[in-house]
Amino acid sequence: MKPALIASLLTLSIAAACSATPEFGSPSKFANAGQAAPQAIVARKSAHSFDETVSRVRGAIEARPLTLFAEIDHAEGARGAGLTLGPSTLFVFGNPSSGTPLMQANPALGIELPMKILVVETDGGVQVIRQDVSSVLRQYAVAPETTPAARIEETLTAILNEATR
Repeated sequence: MKPALIASLLTLSIAAACSATPEFGSPSKFANAGQAAPQAIVARKSAHSFDETVSRVRGAIEARPLTLFAEIDHAEGARGAGLTLGPSTLFVFGNPSSGTPLMQANPALGIELPMKILVVETDGGVQVIRQDVSSVLRQYAVAPETTPAARIEETLTAILNEATR
């Protein structure tokens, strides 16, 4: 078969499969799927060293009813691949009582969960970065006021404050 015909058949197959999954709700929830994500990033400069900031983020997460699922050292991963990367640690954490209502509103939000906080060091210093929850919800056509978004935002803001001040 010609490559163009194969590509067309593959595209049609994927489209048919996606439209045949009613358990994911109405198509309007995926209206932005092919567009760039309009997610807002919240970044705060830390007053501490990279290692101290990482320790403070870990402590702030562990002091709450949150589960720390993973702590990923991106620089270590880069070294393992024979590459270099400045200090960068990603925390993956959450609480099912807060995250589940988001996924009930739109199961595709599961790709955004659990929550994440990134600590990165560049020439500009140490920064702690996270996504703005309301922006993420809007991307998935979920009204923030119908979920515990405000409580999640408060928790993430408190963690950033504790880690950076």
